[in-house]
Amino acid sequence: MKLLSTGLGWNDLQPGGLNRYFADYTAAMKDYGHAELGFVVTESGDQLLTELNIVEAASAQTPLITRMRSLRQKTRQSVEVFQPEVFNPHFAPYAAMVSRAVLPQHVPIVTHFHGPWALESKVEEHHRSPLMRESRYWLKKQVELMTYRRSDSFIVLSEYFRDILTEQYGMEDKQIHIIPGAVEHEKFKPHPDREGLRRKLGVQPEQKLLFCARRIVRRMGIDRLIESMTAIVEQHPDVRLFIAGDGAMREEYSRLVERLQLSDHIKLLGRVSNEVLVEWYQAADFSIVPTITLEGFGLVTVESLSCGTPVLGTPFGGTREILSKLSTDLLFEDGSSEAMSKTITAALEQRLSLPSREQCREHVLQHYTWDRVADAVTQVFEVELEKRKRFR
Repeated sequence: MKLLSTGLGWNDLQPGGLNRYFADYTAAMKDYGHAELGFVVTESGDQLLTELNIVEAASAQTPLITRMRSLRQKTRQSVEVFQPEVFNPHFAPYAAMVSRAVLPQHVPIVTHFHGPWALESKVEEHHRSPLMRESRYWLKKQVELMTYRRSDSFIVLSEYFRDILTEQYGMEDKQIHIIPGAVEHEKFKPHPDREGLRRKLGVQPEQKLLFCARRIVRRMGIDRLIESMTAIVEQHPDVRLFIAGDGAMREEYSRLVERLQLSDHIKLLGRVSNEVLVEWYQAADFSIVPTITLEGFGLVTVESLSCGTPVLGTPFGGTREILSKLSTDLLFEDGSSEAMSKTITAALEQRLSLPSREQCREHVLQHYTWDRVADAVTQVFEVELEKRKRFR
């Protein structure tokens, strides 16, 4: 089957949950036997180093409308040359100008919904006036709806995102297929010498290691996690928290660490390579997912579990759906710093019923592998192709 997919960016150049999913997804669909062509937007001058059929469609330095037009033009060209059988966008704004006039009628549009772009932007634009935030939110939502209203069906990673798609965008439940994400379990796996790895990373034998990999933006709840450490280190001064990731709030959160006098206990690592990311997961005693809103799946959760490391997280969205199937003790009571410190302290003191490292790994192998995703997505494509046979 020939699949034309449009993403956001390329993970090796612009790390992030959606970009990692798109890279792993295109590889999995290729391994399944599909012919894949993918369009992404990159920073100006970046070179895509991949064996996959991924093409730079536009530069991120250009205005959004320019990127949208470029994606439309690239799609039109691919219809002539590549002749796709399914159009599969992963980032609604970049597909908004790919109308039915661009695609043959027999080509179904199956859209991956990775989250409400307009609402995510609104949450982060707290520095703007309320009127400006509402105006920008409305405009961005109209752009999203251009893609969604012409879609034949949707793939979402969680029940939470299904509900957003139906309640906030008016899509029909029967159009939506829940297919949770996955992890490269051969890459994200337990380390054969975990103690040696911890020494390499500078972790002392007596120290307990907490790890958090998140974009450093407001909705990720990093500030609340930092604040929770004040109570944690009072009882467990040997605890260390390492936070990987970058974003708009990094400087502010660095100042917060200093103000709370936690510099000896918390380190912001900034952006780390995929290889180093795996090592931190493997070495950690617990991974923490403190996201307070719009967590549709939480790839970091299954990445950590795949390495054998238990995850403690907020009881929201995809995080709740993943962790509740393993143990409800892994979930904070709510998204407050007090709830975080309470559960993390209880976990450190072994007062919770938590899964073993082996059970964490097995949970991923049973539910979150790419061969399972590729098979389920292919079935959706086959159903939609059958529906559009009448247009041939």
